[in-house]
Amino acid sequence: MKVLLIDDEKHVREGVKLLAEWDAIGVTEILEAENGAIAQDIILKERPTIIFTDLMMPELDGRGLLKWLHSENINCKVIVVTGYDDYHYMREAIQFGASDYLLKPIDPDILNETLVKVASDWNEKEKERIDALNDFRLLQEVLPVYRDKQLTNAIYDKEYNQNMLNQLGYEEGQTLHVSLLKLRNLETFKDIWPEDLCFFALLNIVNEVLQNRGIAFRNLQGAKEICLLYWGEQVTDSIQHIAKILSTVVPFPFHFAISRKLPIESIQSGYEEVVNVLQHVNILEKRDVPVYSYEDIKGYNPINLVEIINLFEQMVEKQDIYIYDEVIQLFSKRIAQKNYLPFAQLLSLHQEFLIFLNHWINKLSLQTIQEVNLELFWNAKGHFEIGDYVATQRERVQSIIQEKNQTNQELNSIEAIANYIQLNYAEEISLQEFSEKFYLSREYISRKFKQIYGVNISDYIVSIRIEKAKELLKFPNLKIYEIAGKIGYQDDKYFRKVFKKIVGMTPNEYRNMND
Repeated sequence: MKVLLIDDEKHVREGVKLLAEWDAIGVTEILEAENGAIAQDIILKERPTIIFTDLMMPELDGRGLLKWLHSENINCKVIVVTGYDDYHYMREAIQFGASDYLLKPIDPDILNETLVKVASDWNEKEKERIDALNDFRLLQEVLPVYRDKQLTNAIYDKEYNQNMLNQLGYEEGQTLHVSLLKLRNLETFKDIWPEDLCFFALLNIVNEVLQNRGIAFRNLQGAKEICLLYWGEQVTDSIQHIAKILSTVVPFPFHFAISRKLPIESIQSGYEEVVNVLQHVNILEKRDVPVYSYEDIKGYNPINLVEIINLFEQMVEKQDIYIYDEVIQLFSKRIAQKNYLPFAQLLSLHQEFLIFLNHWINKLSLQTIQEVNLELFWNAKGHFEIGDYVATQRERVQSIIQEKNQTNQELNSIEAIANYIQLNYAEEISLQEFSEKFYLSREYISRKFKQIYGVNISDYIVSIRIEKAKELLKFPNLKIYEIAGKIGYQDDKYFRKVFKKIVGMTPNEYRNMND
């Protein structure tokens, strides 16, 4: 706590410094000034909590200083010290904000009582100010969350506090428009525009423009959406104005949709309308300001997706990537007739294509190919780069065809390994030998062989040997050790053990059973 002593008489300032019990009220620094004019600079720089001032001083007296403090709205406690016991002076001092009035010569007890009272009052008021500031900050944090929750309820036809709209400028009986701001391709910019920061900035900008003509809020149940309730005039002009401002601020694309004018009871219908509008955005159109309304929705005949997917199936079966190009040409001709391709139609095709790709990935036991994110193909102006999208999907198909071709070659190699085992089961066979012979890794051979034949290679070799042993046991002249040697076991005791484990009986028992 700082204290400023203002008096043109130095001995008065010294007397106050000596008589006051500064430590008792937590004073850390005592400042001095000879008159009000000098004091002004000190006050502005140091912001003292308590000011002692004389009334009669040269240049700027105490009354002038009090008026100045009042006009500048400077928050402090002022104690007037004067030798004039005049009611008029006292009344004027109190009128301009003085906390107390001391007469010269100063009584030490009265001085310290006054100091304690003034300091206590200051501390109490300071606590109230801090509490109020904290409450205000908390309210600023909580209000947007509360607003977003309540108005999200409104667009989903749930119970909400309609009085909130009245507080924001909406008048009973007014009609309104629902508008939707859809943010696109945020993932690309998440390092420089984290999602929470993005919504905070956009809501501040939009609500600053709207003033009392509407309110923008975050749709807590929608994916990257800001909704607007607008009850002002000229909604299209206003939304286009906002869109132009945002295009100079944010690097990512976005789209606006505007509903028709509705009564407040139909907010949910308005939200459903704007969602539908954005589902039918014509991705072939290159609009400068990305604002759309129900008037932009056109009728169209959905493209036969089954026919297209069947052609894609033939493409993979025949391993002919050029069928993809033929399908795209066919697709392009159909949409070129009306120059209209709604986003909903592209989304349906994209989802069907994803199912088609996953079918072949699973069928061929391929590694999962990274999914294409449609959002990435919206450019900064909000235009969909359909050429890039088509080219990206072509690359994915090409990779599957290549994988299928390679898989066929590798499948032939696995079958060749099985045939080799069937012909050379009596020899010592190792994975390393197969790896070198067929130019495949040992890990791949093991995994693929088990996938095709249901057993690993060593078990497959054993099964072939045991089946051959069963055939040889039909010849009674062949000794057990001779049969063991013929199928690749040099130790007939080990052969007997393996045979019993696989067949469930010894070789002799099997022979006797089949005699």
